[in-house]
Amino acid sequence: MSDDTTSQDFTSSSGFEKAAMQDTDMQAIHAPQLKRERVEPHERQSPIPISLLTMISLFAFWGGYYFSNYSQDFRWDAYDPDAKGGAGEVVVEEKPLAEVGARIFRGQCVACHQTTGLGVAGAFPPLVESEWVLGNEERLARILINGLNGPIEVLGATYNGNMPAFGPNGLNLKPKQIAAVLTYIRQEWGNSAPEVSVEALEGYHAKYGSRPEPWTAEELLADFPME
Repeated sequence: MSDDTTSQDFTSSSGFEKAAMQDTDMQAIHAPQLKRERVEPHERQSPIPISLLTMISLFAFWGGYYFSNYSQDFRWDAYDPDAKGGAGEVVVEEKPLAEVGARIFRGQCVACHQTTGLGVAGAFPPLVESEWVLGNEERLARILINGLNGPIEVLGATYNGNMPAFGPNGLNLKPKQIAAVLTYIRQEWGNSAPEVSVEALEGYHAKYGSRPEPWTAEELLADFPME
């Protein structure tokens, strides 16, 4: 009885010792890998790379140079991609009205009247050879300043839609911008009509700018019969 108990205790003790040795061996094997993968958190300061500081300094220097030469003192009326001159000096290269009007037309009008000026059959009237475009400039200016609503006959075809206002109650374009658009459509696609001056448009703008509703073709023809 005593011998059996002693034998069992010895066997159990050897098994525990063997298991403990295996655990120790496993820990010794995996310890380096665990240290690499599980770095203890610590606090330190990471210096900013010299290359990054150099790039930021160069960018700041370039920004200061650019603004000193092209900011035009941040005047609202001096912005132009072709503006020239240093600080305190505003020199804006004047562009022809038709060229300014072409840019505005591409941004505001081309969806309806198309790049060809031929419009869309049954929906939007053509501008090419249109008596409305080539005729009385004040009649045409009214359309852009206040818009047009209802049926209109152009080159023998009737269109029934809405022309948005470009004046104060619409896109709120400046007189010079509207004069530029009018000049462009009167001189593009083979059209041949005098330009609409900025001075003339300023007068039309002062005269009709406060009108809240769009014109009808009937109203326009009553004041300015077709030539």
